[in-house]
Amino acid sequence: MKIKIYFLLLLFLCISVTGNTQTLLVENFNYPAGDSIGAYGWVAFSGSVNNILVKSPGLIYTNYPLSGIGNCCRIRNNGIDNYKNSSAIITSGNIYVSFMVKVDSVQGIGDYFLALLPSNSTTNYFARVFAKDTLGALYFGVSKSSISTTTFLPTWGTTGFNLGTTYLIILKYTFNTGSTTDDVVSLFVFTSPNLPLTEPSTPYAGPVTTTQTDPQDFGRVALRQGTASIAPTLDLDGIKVALTWSDILLGLKNNRTMLSSFELFQNYPNPFNNETIIRFNLPEINNNSNVTLKIFDIMGREVLTLINNPLNAGSYEYRLNANELSSGMYYYKLSAGEYSEIKKMVVVK
Repeated sequence: MKIKIYFLLLLFLCISVTGNTQTLLVENFNYPAGDSIGAYGWVAFSGSVNNILVKSPGLIYTNYPLSGIGNCCRIRNNGIDNYKNSSAIITSGNIYVSFMVKVDSVQGIGDYFLALLPSNSTTNYFARVFAKDTLGALYFGVSKSSISTTTFLPTWGTTGFNLGTTYLIILKYTFNTGSTTDDVVSLFVFTSPNLPLTEPSTPYAGPVTTTQTDPQDFGRVALRQGTASIAPTLDLDGIKVALTWSDILLGLKNNRTMLSSFELFQNYPNPFNNETIIRFNLPEINNNSNVTLKIFDIMGREVLTLINNPLNAGSYEYRLNANELSSGMYYYKLSAGEYSEIKKMVVVK
């Protein structure tokens, strides 16, 4: 009887295909250098020259979970724009977008290079992130929605940065319900190894609101190669879209150790209340295969997808926040190519 029950549980784990995601989008540009990002789920929608290309190596920022995974992408000062859909459409609360950026050149009044798009739009950019030059220093800015030379100009931070240095940017958009024009956007910029565990009370730029009508939802992240006379040239990497500040800081970390075999370790601590770490090894023979790490309940129903993207060989750890899990027993399953392994964990609240 015990063997039969265990077999049925494994069957549930193998066939479950639905569930919630802890993050809405993770993009490490873990693709061959020189390829267009359009070959990997990014949709070209504006412009006709200069595809956004994958570039090697990727960017590194101390303690950021997506640091050092895969390559990066190259944003030039004019060319084709691309968007990628998130795994869910957000209509309320907060949405956070984090990424690493290394700017090589900036010009004049500046231009935006990353923004959010509603789920059915390729023109209504919101939460636009800018870069400009002021007296030889790099400044970042943010606008809630469209801009012109007279109204809704971007709000710039007051601290200048250096070209050729990798920074971590976290963009925050807040849906408010008081009116149709009261949503707020803020921009945070950090220098390695700074990465606060809680959201700072004062952003680098913002909070910003305008009298323009708020969007109904967000479902896309857009990368923009802007106007040649004012746009920056930069490398961008490690995009993550989540609903809380803590989810931005949690997630996957690659310790970049070369190994010879697959292995999934017991999570620690276990049982746990708030956070636990899941460690696993991917050998060189993994060869950039797609890797999934999923959480299932005791009935075999998928409740969280933690990882679903290609990963290089290495020793990884995933810091899991249990906010979305109630007390009880769960199973976590690692799959890569023909390899899969399942282990048990217990949440106690």
